[in-house]
Amino acid sequence: MLNLGFTELLLIAVVALVVIGPKELPALARQLAKFLRELQGLGDDVKRQLHEVGRESGLDELRRTTIIDLEGKPQQAYDVSDLDRLSGTKPTAVNPPKATGDE
Repeated sequence: MLNLGFTELLLIAVVALVVIGPKELPALARQLAKFLRELQGLGDDVKRQLHEVGRESGLDELRRTTIIDLEGKPQQAYDVSDLDRLSGTKPTAVNPPKATGDE
């Protein structure tokens, strides 16, 4: 979200304490927290609706299975974990070639 460190937060708290006052600061902090929770909920709702529209239209399936190559031809796309499953092999570590000393 915001990239604030401890010193910046401390400075903001001191300025808020001086400007707003110690009596009204807790009530304002509660109102700000409530507003931020509501804003986060709205963002989650929008994200959920966008995912739903993508699922209903089939865009999520298209994105996972088909890509267009440089020549404009559709190609099958796989996740790396799908490649192992499709080939029927388990992933193995790649061993680099040993140095022969001829270099």
